[in-house]
Amino acid sequence: MRAAAHASRIAEHPAVPENAPQRFLRVACQALFDRFPSLILGTNERDTPWEHDVAFIRPASLPVAGDGKPSTTVG
Repeated sequence: MRAAAHASRIAEHPAVPENAPQRFLRVACQALFDRFPSLILGTNERDTPWEHDVAFIRPASLPVAGDGKPSTTVG
């Protein structure tokens, strides 16, 4: 996931607050769901595989489903 990789590099900079990656991803996900409102998690939440490393716990993959049509509303 490119956004997660980018967000993890942001967190390494000493001038960036600790919660910056979470805030970055929250804004990115909100923009994605605003643009594609029919987008849903493509698997049961409990079946999502997770990766654990020293600094982060994150989904190994995040399948999504939807009709692929962007929102036609201007906002």
